[in-house]
Amino acid sequence: MSYRLTHETPDALDAINQVLASSITAWQLSDRLYRLSVNAYRYRHSDWIDHQFYGLRNENNTLVAILVVNEDSSDLPDDHQCLQIQGLFIAKDHQKRRLGSRLIHEAVQVALDQGLELLLVKAHESAVSFFEHLRFHRIPVTDEVRDYPYRLVRSVI
Repeated sequence: MSYRLTHETPDALDAINQVLASSITAWQLSDRLYRLSVNAYRYRHSDWIDHQFYGLRNENNTLVAILVVNEDSSDLPDDHQCLQIQGLFIAKDHQKRRLGSRLIHEAVQVALDQGLELLLVKAHESAVSFFEHLRFHRIPVTDEVRDYPYRLVRSVI
């Protein structure tokens, strides 16, 4: 199956949130936690103010994966400029097809195009090994109260 990369607009908001909801079903949550998670992660029109949305669409033009990024270096210990991955979601029926790796490759290109040095992600504990496999390295926790424990960074140059 082939997929094409698209720069998504707010017109795709419903499709983006459908991919997100489908992706979260793979997390094996109770029904209550699933509903809470979907609502917490759901995107809104206002998110286009400071986020960029990229998608992978199949040959039927159906959105099956999304990458959401913005420029935010506030979680880095040094004064580096970075592109932060805010979301990476693959519809449940399209997982295990290397689409996440393809979207990370796209994030590297976006960072390079914007003259940024690094990619940063605050991952769920279960996703740490995925990002480490793609050359991300954990940022040590120096402040137990402030630092998110699963911050990972990767150079794009």
